[in-house]
Amino acid sequence: MLSGPLSGVVERLALSDEETLAIFELDALGAIAGQVEHRPEVGILQALTAEAAERLGDDVLARWVRAGPPMARPLDLLLSGDFGAFEDALAARLAELG
Repeated sequence: MLSGPLSGVVERLALSDEETLAIFELDALGAIAGQVEHRPEVGILQALTAEAAERLGDDVLARWVRAGPPMARPLDLLLSGDFGAFEDALAARLAELG
């Protein structure tokens, strides 16, 4: 069971354990213990996804993360460590809503 800000991100984006470990470069014990202080992206994604979930809903946000062609999905941006591009893609998606 994950704790802290990491659990919020994982739940909102419906990430698998493997995806979570790969995205944040964590080991399983560190993730379970919530030892993510060395990963500032966790807090940033926590805030970004909380706002997006309020506007889109958790289910829509989780589907959006996996939408698109292979290697061009928002999930692929996270897996490649391109957090800035993910933030831009999320901002663009929210801008589409007006």
